[in-house]
Amino acid sequence: MLESPRTPMMQILLLLLLATNAAMAVKYSPRALQDKITALPGLDNQPTFAMFSGYIDVSESQDESRKMFYWFVESHSNPANDPVFLWTNGGPGCSGLGGFMTEQGPFRPSANGTKLIVNNFAWNKIANVVFIEQPVGVGFSTTTDENIAYGDSQAAADNHRFVVGFFKRFASYNKQDFFITSESYGGHYMPTLALSLVESADVPNFKGVAVGNPLTFMPYRNFGMYGTSYGHQIIPKPLWDQYTKANCIDTWPTPDACQNITNQFDDILGGFDPYALDFPICDANSKEQMGRHERHLMRENVRRWNSSPHHSGSGYFPTSYEPCSQSWAANYLDRQDVRSAIHVDSNVPKHWQLCSDVVNQRFNMTDVNLPMMPVWKSVMEKSNHKLKIMVYSGDDDSVCATLGTQQWIWNMGMNVKPGEYWSPWKFDNSEDQGQTAGFITKFEEGMSFVTVHGAGHMVPQTRPAQSLQLMTMFISKDW
Repeated sequence: MLESPRTPMMQILLLLLLATNAAMAVKYSPRALQDKITALPGLDNQPTFAMFSGYIDVSESQDESRKMFYWFVESHSNPANDPVFLWTNGGPGCSGLGGFMTEQGPFRPSANGTKLIVNNFAWNKIANVVFIEQPVGVGFSTTTDENIAYGDSQAAADNHRFVVGFFKRFASYNKQDFFITSESYGGHYMPTLALSLVESADVPNFKGVAVGNPLTFMPYRNFGMYGTSYGHQIIPKPLWDQYTKANCIDTWPTPDACQNITNQFDDILGGFDPYALDFPICDANSKEQMGRHERHLMRENVRRWNSSPHHSGSGYFPTSYEPCSQSWAANYLDRQDVRSAIHVDSNVPKHWQLCSDVVNQRFNMTDVNLPMMPVWKSVMEKSNHKLKIMVYSGDDDSVCATLGTQQWIWNMGMNVKPGEYWSPWKFDNSEDQGQTAGFITKFEEGMSFVTVHGAGHMVPQTRPAQSLQLMTMFISKDW
């Protein structure tokens, strides 16, 4: 039989392909391989990228009194060279697995947690992503330390120890760019962790921070919420006029008269999702709504701090948006086969909760009310303005609203880069190419402010395609 003339060329191409794949592969230590997920329940086909999950000791004495749970996913693209993202949710006291399961993770749960559906806009399309449950006591994370003083400094210290421990276990990633990312109370977690990393300089490839709809200063948050609702024509003008005449906008703590007015605001807003005003709400039974999910917890905490079957949308709403997804995530993570697959400690209580009331109630309330602008300034100054810092904001959120962020970011005394003031950025998918996705302002000091039009508090959930595009832009050399 004659040899095909194409055979030698095909063999060469095959060898080149194998060599390329070998170059892109990551070598893992025996300890890291102990955490490898070999088969994840609920998938029709196991992914081609590797996943790891387990615990890293974040106690100061390394006595395992504080163990933080993580779930790490390789990049779809080039894991040996793509950057590493750290993600945590806010709260304070909410699990980063909420982000994994309902926002930018590689999979999302189906109804009642029976299956996993591939997320086509997962951030591990462009990066290696590690999701963490912190502070310890949240989700699957564990602690035997009964004297934890939960607060911003505690969280920064534990998260810093996690980062160091992670790169020790996954040493092959030490040379890749490292970014920390979050949302909501991440407005405190991110600047305090960034400052700790900058001051210690023990993570040399720390390159930047991205935080969405951050809680930065409580007075600005309050005005942002009600001002955004008024701008959406949800609040009547006579009641808004009462709010402004009572000096509720600029006075902190707010006058007593404001409490009655804001109570009326809250009653009006009761039928809306304040985290995504124009999106449908989950109207499932009380059990499915969970009562402790991140949205409910933040809303109730704001009130506390200040006083001392589902619908699906079409057209405007992304096809993957599911208002009840957080309850479905809990259903999935409560499965015993899932817990075994992802190496959950057998001593962890049976029912996973997105947010921990215990951690939240014990969190230092003084820290919650502190302004983060001085911390951001310290981060930029001590890093010699070399860090990339992106504050992005979905403009359909009222709880940590774009309006509130604009109150503080323009008063930081930063200098806008020439030609980088409120520039529109375009959505570049095939169907909506050329549509304005929001606006970008870049400052000389290293910070950028980006709006994401039509996105709610959880930008990767409510505008998944735009979220992935934005992160791709952010880590590029052109940013």
